[in-house]
Amino acid sequence: MTTTCETVTFSTGPYTVLELFVERKGFAEPAESAASADAYVGISANGNQRMYYMPEGHRRHHFRITVPSESDIAIAFDNMDIRFAYLSECDDLIDRGVQYVNLNPAESEWPVLPTTAQIYGGEGRSGAHFEPFVHWMNDPNGLCRFQGRYHMFYQFNPYGWGWDCMHWGHAVSRDLVHWTHLPVVLEPQPEFADDPELTGGAFSGSAVTVDADGMPCEGDQAVAIRLFLTRHLENRGHEETVTEYQTTCLCEDGVHVSVESPIVVRPNDDCGLDFRDPKVECGLSGDAVHGDRAYMVIASNLPAASIPGAGDVLDAATAPMFQDRENPGLPGVASRSTRGWYTTMQDGVAGQQPSDTTSMPAMMLYSSAKPLARNATWRYEGPVLADAGHALARTFECPDLFALDGSTVAVGALMHYRDQQGRFQPVRWYAGDLQAVEGKPRLSVTSSGWVDFGSGYYATQSFRDDRGRRIVIAWYTDFPGARTERLYAANGAMSLPRELHMWEGRLYAKPVAEVYEHLLGAPIDVEIGDGERSFLAASGAYYADLHMADDADFEMTLATGAPAHDGDASYVRLTRRNGATAIVTHGLRVDDVDFDSGIDEVRHVEVFFDRNIAEVFLNDGESAGSMLFQPTAGPIRCTLRTKGQANEFTARSLNSIWQ
Repeated sequence: MTTTCETVTFSTGPYTVLELFVERKGFAEPAESAASADAYVGISANGNQRMYYMPEGHRRHHFRITVPSESDIAIAFDNMDIRFAYLSECDDLIDRGVQYVNLNPAESEWPVLPTTAQIYGGEGRSGAHFEPFVHWMNDPNGLCRFQGRYHMFYQFNPYGWGWDCMHWGHAVSRDLVHWTHLPVVLEPQPEFADDPELTGGAFSGSAVTVDADGMPCEGDQAVAIRLFLTRHLENRGHEETVTEYQTTCLCEDGVHVSVESPIVVRPNDDCGLDFRDPKVECGLSGDAVHGDRAYMVIASNLPAASIPGAGDVLDAATAPMFQDRENPGLPGVASRSTRGWYTTMQDGVAGQQPSDTTSMPAMMLYSSAKPLARNATWRYEGPVLADAGHALARTFECPDLFALDGSTVAVGALMHYRDQQGRFQPVRWYAGDLQAVEGKPRLSVTSSGWVDFGSGYYATQSFRDDRGRRIVIAWYTDFPGARTERLYAANGAMSLPRELHMWEGRLYAKPVAEVYEHLLGAPIDVEIGDGERSFLAASGAYYADLHMADDADFEMTLATGAPAHDGDASYVRLTRRNGATAIVTHGLRVDDVDFDSGIDEVRHVEVFFDRNIAEVFLNDGESAGSMLFQPTAGPIRCTLRTKGQANEFTARSLNSIWQ
């Protein structure tokens, strides 16, 4: 936190704008005097001084202050806390990125203008996964390839460690591995600045690359990115006041966006107040869709009585708890259940909170003629998918609908749901064909499952790149309780990008080729001891590759941490016992959860352990599982014990993307 009237001096380098996200002193207090007192920033440069005042009554404000390039400036501030600051705007901004400015130098070993290596070398940081400079991050948004770069927008709170009124952060990459930070592009609605009782902001959304006429096209031939997102408005603590609607805006230079235009509101009163996270696709196929239209799915919930066939699934004679497979005879309705329960808490037990099976999670489908102009009309097509097998869940979050290897795949996170094994808010996939029901597209689901068998792999979004790959990135939410708030740390990380395939009725996910090309470092010697093999990763990050000669039991300790409640070391392990392969933890909030991979035979195991994130891939992507875990500081030892014959067990260091 900054100190009143503190002065910090630094050089602007090639940049011409200083961006500050500030809170007025006493922001958390109701006192009118705190909210009304003058709060200002003073900038001194080249012998000139200017004062910039927060608007009267504003509790938060985003300053964009013009500064001279290649100059030393001094910044002083009064009656405000500067929560986040960076230099932006220069000739090569999209390649150079913004320069983070540390305006709390007295509280940190960082200099005023730290390098990315200094920022990401701190305790609690991952090294190979994308994280913001500081503060809270959640869902990936607007994933696309545009003019030679991959773009990732994301939910971001520049004011602190926890979730708050949402902004969109932004980063770009040439290779899906190394990322460059760009300026914040979207902010909450203006009325949030002076009304602390309002919450919401720029919620999640997606992107389509377009040509000069607004027609969807390959990213490297596009002239702009059309973004779609949800605007959320709510009186804090009163969910019944929620208003959510969809908007669109254009990004032509890869950095800045145009003014938003509203495009879609709730279609009727049957649709739940949850109505968000628009995902737009232009490559759906089948007799039920039209190639001249774009399609958008939005997450919501609907009464079971309004969905043809859903009531039959929920009938006592065919209750979801007894259904172990999908019924493709009910287009638009998924029926397989994982026998879980409704809860708003990650450790909530069955029956603890009342549930409602009269409504169910649904993906609302809209379509629009091309080109995709800001004033395009989006036609409501009804629910393309409702999940009767998981009717206890409140809604979907971050829905997705796309074509993959001859199938149509839908993906969505089940909000406020724990499955029978104890996983909280897991992400589910549904595969099948789009069929026409009364002229409207409906997904006839033939198979379904979990996208990730671990914990915290959430809010997925996929996109098709110019090479035709379907790539997905997820946000890691800290359900295990592994991260603690630290000065200059980030609360959130993105997964490694995974390439998706649909083979033999199952969704496969494996890291993209660039991960192997850029992240795998030098070989690590594997030590052979009494009944075990092990290696020491000096950097705290490694890649382990295990090939089994037979489908034998094994135990791989991925990392150990501080003593748990019973005095033993905490740990995260991958185990195979009696035909079940699972992630096992000790000393975390998720110790009682059964993280079973769901596959019968395991011949190949890959582990990417990145300081505090473990990503496991079995049988070249047949199943994938993730876990957050904070090991003790310093080198990490990985140990393998197996009852069968391991043909090969090798290890390599994992490179940092920020060096």
